[in-house]
Amino acid sequence: MAVQFMTPILALKRFNANEWEALLITATPTIFFSLSIFWNDLFSRRSLGRYLMTFWMWAGLPLALVAFADSYWMLLVPHLLTCVGGAGYHPAAGDLLRSLYPEKSRGRVYSVIWGASMVVGALAGWGAGSLMDKEPEAFRVIYPIAAALQLGGCGVFILLAHHIGHTGRRVVNRAADERSALKRVTEPIAHLKEILKADPIFARYEAAFMTYGVGWMICYALVPILSTKKLGLDYESIAESTHAAYWFAVTAMILPAGWLMDRIGAVRTTGLSFFLLMFYPVALMWVDGKHMLLMASVWYGIAHAGTSMGWMLGPVSLAPSPEKVPQYVAIHATLVGIRGKIFQFVGVGLFSLMGVFTESLEIAFAVPFGLAAAAALWSAWQMRTLDRMMRERGK
Repeated sequence: MAVQFMTPILALKRFNANEWEALLITATPTIFFSLSIFWNDLFSRRSLGRYLMTFWMWAGLPLALVAFADSYWMLLVPHLLTCVGGAGYHPAAGDLLRSLYPEKSRGRVYSVIWGASMVVGALAGWGAGSLMDKEPEAFRVIYPIAAALQLGGCGVFILLAHHIGHTGRRVVNRAADERSALKRVTEPIAHLKEILKADPIFARYEAAFMTYGVGWMICYALVPILSTKKLGLDYESIAESTHAAYWFAVTAMILPAGWLMDRIGAVRTTGLSFFLLMFYPVALMWVDGKHMLLMASVWYGIAHAGTSMGWMLGPVSLAPSPEKVPQYVAIHATLVGIRGKIFQFVGVGLFSLMGVFTESLEIAFAVPFGLAAAAALWSAWQMRTLDRMMRERGK
């Protein structure tokens, strides 16, 4: 996650990418989440060990190839491969999460795991930024190290699954391999539609996440451009005031968010988080330096803690049975990819359009950030109405 965050900055500063080229790198990780339902189909037909090794060949190994990049396009190609593979993480992670931890404590336990991950991510992002400021070619070492660490993580997953007996309990659908290639492509899409139609609570949860995603994708796409084009920050300053500040703030709030998730559930916790996130794009409108960007990122982390928990635990808890968890998580990730295909480009498009008409960076950023704030507020209202519906149904 740390190196993925630094990749668009690397493209802008080392390979002289323009805004749209940087956006292509920024947008693709979430865009390719839409492949999760197809990865889930593969997950249903493979042992966990074989699946995770296939995942690493796509998501981890190409990171090492970045070491050989000497142009924007040689950076882009391995980045795209890692994004294709990244979509495969969610079915396996959701399956293990439901198997390892009971529902009553899952939020708190997951918050500890996720919080530790964020601390490491923040330190790694800050360290990578510092090294790349001192030595612009340091990325040729950093990215292969990231690939090796990801391979180690897959190994831990496999050992853990064997240790708890999950490998023996899991049913692998070998017969599915007999389907035609066309059926393998169309079946996951048909199943996605069927589940959303049959489960209105999950469908409305996803609708609220889609609305929130409008705002989140706009901010996510524009922050690298804001950091470089408006503020003119170096690698280390960008890492400190965006990635590192955000992750440390999330980490500080992740345990309270996990406790809240266990107490009031995914829907109410995520809805509150969406409401607080409304103020993040508002703050970004007024940012005029490193310190204001850092404060905005700290608020973003505080507000986003509940959403980080709801991103995974919502589909895990709403799935009607353990066997359905990988599919629900994959559907959620796929819908994230769909919104990513659209709204990151909408954000940068509005920024470019306003810049042409007004010749003012402040106005060019204010319009898309205003849309992002409105989307966050509307998504909070959607979660509130979903909570009412669930209470009426006694769920």
